[in-house]
Amino acid sequence: MNNTEIVFNIIKKSNQPLTAYAILELFKKKKIVQPMTVYRALNELMDKGEIHKSNQNKTFLLCNHSHAKEHNPSIAICKKCGDTEELESNLFNNFLKKYNIKKFDFKKFQVEVSTICSNCN
Repeated sequence: MNNTEIVFNIIKKSNQPLTAYAILELFKKKKIVQPMTVYRALNELMDKGEIHKSNQNKTFLLCNHSHAKEHNPSIAICKKCGDTEELESNLFNNFLKKYNIKKFDFKKFQVEVSTICSNCN
């Protein structure tokens, strides 16, 4: 199993989004690696669309969409507990297409929504 597969399996088995250093600590239980090894694997997985990064809480989560076509990740993040969930991308695609915004190209975008999850509400 290569490093990227190990990182993917760590994220896949987790029941919550993980930071790069949390992934590194779990990875070190399998073999000794440097942080750059984990970051390279994370970048490769993001490029493939298999995981997404939340810029708000600096965590990585498994993509829950079919990879038959590219999509724009949309993520909801709880302000209280940090729980994260990927949303249906078409919600925002349709919204952005409705408005004729000329200054930006919305073919590739990411949306992060800060909210309160049902458990914290």
